[in-house]
Amino acid sequence: MYTSITGKKLVARWNERNGTALSLKEFFDEKFYPVFYDHEKYLQWITNSPFVQGYRSAQPPDKSKRMEMLAEFHRKIVEQEPDASIAVGFSAEGNEATTSGQLTGIKLPFGEDDMYSSWIGSGLGVGVDGGLLLLFDEDEILELLYEGWSRYRSLVEETPNLKGNQINTWNGQWLTFALGNNNYKSMPFAPVELKKDTASLPTVNWIKLLFRLARRYPNKKLMTYVYSLGQTNTTVGFIQINLPELKREIDMYVHLFGEIGSTHRKAIEEVYVTQFGFKTVCRNGSVGLKEIEPKQLREYLPGHGKAAAFPKLKDDEKSIINYNIYLSWVLCMLNNKSLIDVAGDLARMLRDYETGGARSKTGRANKVLALLDASSRRQFIEKLTDILADDAANGEFFNALVLETDKMQADKFPYFLTLIKFKYTFIKSKN
Repeated sequence: MYTSITGKKLVARWNERNGTALSLKEFFDEKFYPVFYDHEKYLQWITNSPFVQGYRSAQPPDKSKRMEMLAEFHRKIVEQEPDASIAVGFSAEGNEATTSGQLTGIKLPFGEDDMYSSWIGSGLGVGVDGGLLLLFDEDEILELLYEGWSRYRSLVEETPNLKGNQINTWNGQWLTFALGNNNYKSMPFAPVELKKDTASLPTVNWIKLLFRLARRYPNKKLMTYVYSLGQTNTTVGFIQINLPELKREIDMYVHLFGEIGSTHRKAIEEVYVTQFGFKTVCRNGSVGLKEIEPKQLREYLPGHGKAAAFPKLKDDEKSIINYNIYLSWVLCMLNNKSLIDVAGDLARMLRDYETGGARSKTGRANKVLALLDASSRRQFIEKLTDILADDAANGEFFNALVLETDKMQADKFPYFLTLIKFKYTFIKSKN
């Protein structure tokens, strides 16, 4: 299981930074176990492990009982073949368990170090909405997560009604927080959600976390291992996070609408909602610009059965930010900043044309709608020609637009037309 590799990397990095030579067992005993398990309320729950056998929430194990549990764990590490109860993410011990599909007759070269490191690595899994965990290979990320362990322990101890066993959920919240604040070490952080008499940690939105990563590593393509552990184990596999593409969306948003203060800077991260969940977008093997398509935008792309009319633009901050997100993402897909000016100019001309006819306003409005509902470049050019017959004054602009559209890649045209729709709807709503 990849948790073993990640755990080993953290320990190697920790030894390098601190000038020590702790073995994996020593790191487990001195750095991992005291934070995760040497308390009545755990940070992590591994089913069937020695740490949970006989555990009762009404009467959690005291110090002496926890020492017995730890001794039993060490004994099993030495005497047993690795299974899911002593090596996190490994297969079940018997053929009847839900994870028995991982069993093999091949003698795999797993030793004590692999079992200890699997626990350390499992504590580095970053939980996102959708129930998936991410394991990163980046040294700085691993160090940030390690720093967060003690912060989570402190939060659990200081908040009596806060449920435990949420280390992976905490990791997602903590990493997002730490990446977004240079002085995170001195800042309070308690992302607690109250429900009746119980407090818990909410799961971080995956796009928010990826945007924070994109701001920190704008030129990197991070490889992450995606999985989940439970009654059944799910392995999504290695997924590449194309951070330069995600940063392009952030930069385009800033280019179009500016960035004033930290509140506005984070607005795109708070409001952004994607069309698909993280597990679905991982099917492509990588996550980039295409995979963060804003939710409901495709309803207004050509060929999706929607008329040209868009929902009325509401005059509130969240709606405006969401509208701006649509514009910036579409423009990123076109990869041409100048097209927003072209779309804006055409939208104004269409609005002027629609309202300019003394007698045939209905006919002109229908021509505009036919243009905005075009399903192909050819149909768009034909409908634009119909409008040109009534609007010779803009003939030079229309001719240049026809040339631009004709040379445009076929898969780019729907985004360009959608951009025109947005600008037209915006202008019309203001009028």
